[in-house]
Amino acid sequence: MSEEEKIQVLPFHAVNEFMREDYRLDVLHEVFSALDQCTPMQKQLILRMFSKNVNVPGFRNSGLAPLSIKIKNSPTLFERSHDFAATIMESWSNLHSELKSAMHALLTERGWTVEALEADRSVLPGFQIDWPKTDNFESLIKGIQGAHPELKESDDNISLMAVWLGNKLPYNLYSEDENKGA
Repeated sequence: MSEEEKIQVLPFHAVNEFMREDYRLDVLHEVFSALDQCTPMQKQLILRMFSKNVNVPGFRNSGLAPLSIKIKNSPTLFERSHDFAATIMESWSNLHSELKSAMHALLTERGWTVEALEADRSVLPGFQIDWPKTDNFESLIKGIQGAHPELKESDDNISLMAVWLGNKLPYNLYSEDENKGA
């Protein structure tokens, strides 16, 4: 078995297990509000996936619904669609370019294997679950805030950027010794 076959991967929408409902809405609001700042391909993909997968009463093409209705109706799609969640998070990360650069530098400095800063992570197969036990969210937040006090990013934004750039979900971060009791 090759090294690639041993890596466990979860779909990108698995991030929902680690996101509060209000924060998920904040991310969706931010991306839908800034679609014109996204790449044309990202904008097209987001609108196409929304139109194809979300029915909005009164609209034959739900992609033509007002912004507030799109935001209100998009969490379910984000919760169940690997591709939609990936495109939203990639678009969101590009809207926070300073945080993205700072987090990339921090993760690299801490020995994480990360894709190039400009890489499109939405094309990856999903999140890995091998989160380094030495780096919890608090230490990453403190690392960013200490190195970049001028960044006025929320703890949630810093945490999501770590998850996205690191391409890891902290499934094994909080688990006890897996052999305990076996």
